[in-house]
Amino acid sequence: MKKLIIFVLTICIGVSLIGCTKKSNPQTKLEKTTSNTSNLVDAKAKTTKTFIESLNKLGYSYKTSKENDKEFLAGDLTKVVIGEDIIGVYEYPNPELVEKNAKAISSDGSMVGNAVYDWKAAPHFYKNGTILVTYIGGNKKIIDTLEKLMGHQFAGM
Repeated sequence: MKKLIIFVLTICIGVSLIGCTKKSNPQTKLEKTTSNTSNLVDAKAKTTKTFIESLNKLGYSYKTSKENDKEFLAGDLTKVVIGEDIIGVYEYPNPELVEKNAKAISSDGSMVGNAVYDWKAAPHFYKNGTILVTYIGGNKKIIDTLEKLMGHQFAGM
């Protein structure tokens, strides 16, 4: 019972940190001018490394941090912070584990496993190769980039 309470509290704290939205800072550099569309990435990102490399090719300014949080999803989490938006990149040893974790997410993204979430913004879940990517937010540029890098979302709004 104590482990269940700790698990639920950890999820709530993690979700509140990931799902929080703030006013955007117009001075935050989200992306270089996209007039040169030849920078668009042709191949889909299949690992955390290729995901980050693709963001570099597209000219994004970001910060990354490795997190030791396996309470939300089981993969190894790398947080990618672009301005005030946070993208979670969960990497797994193989695509089968990605699929297994993806099946635990409801089609609208409101449930992960048995936990129900009241997101502060629209959830978006993507998967490809050995990564499962989460984004809780409404930044159209980021959503468009995630679609280019990961394909269509498999869950979310």
